[in-house]
Amino acid sequence: MTTMPEHARTVADEGLDVVVDDAVVARCSLWYTGTPLHHGRRVGFIGELEARDEAAASILLERAARRLRAAGCELAAGPVDGDTWHRYRLVTWSDGTEPFVLEPFSPPDAVASWRAAGFAPLETYASLRDDALGDRDPQVPALVARLRSAGVTVRALDLDRFDDELAQIHLLALRGFRDAPLYAPLPFEAFTALYRPLVPLLERRLCPVAELDGRIVAALFALRDPRAPATVVLKTVVRDPDRRLAGIGFVLTDAARAAAHQLGATRAISALQHDGSVSRALAGRAVVFRRYAVFAKELS
Repeated sequence: MTTMPEHARTVADEGLDVVVDDAVVARCSLWYTGTPLHHGRRVGFIGELEARDEAAASILLERAARRLRAAGCELAAGPVDGDTWHRYRLVTWSDGTEPFVLEPFSPPDAVASWRAAGFAPLETYASLRDDALGDRDPQVPALVARLRSAGVTVRALDLDRFDDELAQIHLLALRGFRDAPLYAPLPFEAFTALYRPLVPLLERRLCPVAELDGRIVAALFALRDPRAPATVVLKTVVRDPDRRLAGIGFVLTDAARAAAHQLGATRAISALQHDGSVSRALAGRAVVFRRYAVFAKELS
C-alpha cells in the first residue's frame, strides 16, 4: 500500500515500551507539548503504536494514558502520529473494499485493544465510493453563475508552478482547516514535504482550484490510484471561510468528477470525510464502504 510520506513529522515528546522477559512486546510514542485543545481540554496524542498482541497493546495504552495524565493532559487521543497531517485514525468498519492510495488502513479488529484500555470513539470519519461519474450535479450551473458574478474563477492546478501554487494552498489550509477537530497548523516546509512527493501522481484536470481577488481561495486534490487506474481518490477539499464562496466545494467536486469521467475513470472515492462535515454533504451519490475513528480516554 502506498502511504503518505513521513518527512518532517513532529518529534515525539517520549517513547514508551512494554517489556516482558527482556523483549519489547509493545511500543508507542507520546506527544503532549503544543498539542491542540479539544473543546477546551488539553489533548495528548498516542501514536506509532506497535504490539505483539492485543493484551500487550492494552497494557501499553493504559500506561500511555497514565503518562499523559502526569504530563498535564486532560484527554488521551489516538492513534495520532503527532498531528492530523500525518497518519491517524483506525478503521472501525469495512465492507471489504481493498485499501486505496494514501489510506491509513488498519485491520478492523485493531480497535479491540483501545476499547479494552477504556478508549471510545472521539471523532468519526468515512470513505465513500461514487460509481456514477457520468452524472452531473444539477445544482452546479446555478452555483457557477453566482460565484462567477462574485468574481470567482475556476481553473486547473498549475503543476509547472507547483511550489508557488502550494504556497498559496498552504495559507488556504491554515484558514480553511483551523476549526477542524484536533487540528494544529503545519509549517510550510513540512507541508511541502508532504505534498511535493505526490506530484508524479497528480493530473492537473483532477485538481481544480478557485481564485478570488488574485489568490487561491479553494482547492481540491485528487489523484488516480496507481493500483486501480479506473479509480480516482478525492483526497482533500479546502476552502476559505469567505461567505462569498458558499457552494464552491460542490463546484470543485463536480469538476473533478467530470474530469475523472473524461479520463476514463469509473469510480471516485471521497476519502476520509469527517462525519457531519460539508465534505460529507458533497458525496450525495456515494456509498460508505469504510468507517474510521480517533479514540480517546478522559484523564481528569
